[in-house]
Amino acid sequence: MQNKKPFLQRLLAIYIAFFIALTAGLALEFLPGFNRGYADGDEIGMNLARNWGSGTPRLIYMLENITIDESPENVLALPENPNVKIDTKIRKIGLVVEQEAPGTSIIGLAFRSLGGSGWIYISVMLTLLAYLTIIALMFLIINSVRRSIREERTLDKRNVWYLRAIGGLAIATELMDGVVVWTMNRRAAELLAGSQYTVDTAFHLSYSTIIIGILIIFAAEVFAIGQNLSEEQKLTI
Repeated sequence: MQNKKPFLQRLLAIYIAFFIALTAGLALEFLPGFNRGYADGDEIGMNLARNWGSGTPRLIYMLENITIDESPENVLALPENPNVKIDTKIRKIGLVVEQEAPGTSIIGLAFRSLGGSGWIYISVMLTLLAYLTIIALMFLIINSVRRSIREERTLDKRNVWYLRAIGGLAIATELMDGVVVWTMNRRAAELLAGSQYTVDTAFHLSYSTIIIGILIIFAAEVFAIGQNLSEEQKLTI
């Protein structure tokens, strides 16, 4: 076990570094827009309740992070520096769509407040849950490695399954997020048809995230092989 202790300590350092990087990445992705999203959601909720209470239910939903290919030209003139012109390029926009929805329940309207579709709302919530699950699994792995070092015993076999789950969830969340963004872009393209805005309706994925997920699964399989070889060696001895 003494020979394995430095290896476990290095492994623990790698897991902690990965955990910190993952948490920081999620914070940078979600926190800047959390307050804005909360304010927008609160306003939409109040409007839904008010319209429902008045007997004229209306569907109100958000389309966020819509990718724009072409937008109207907008040149800004600077009064303090007339020799300088700034041509603005709009790459991302957010839309709040409102339309009549007679006969729809308030619960149905609430579940369609993202993208105008209940499945988009559920997909976004599942993606958030998957990210939280990844963080929880990383915490369990770090705690398990710490116990292995402290108690001078081999790694828990459950760590392999935790790593497999993390890799699978990383790939699944990226695919789900790509489908949600693609669906929202297509919906925005229909709404903005005939305007001066052209929406990018191509399907995009972050292949780096998928590659990381594959590498995590590969690492899990390497650990599984190592554990099996270690057990076979013990039986041989």
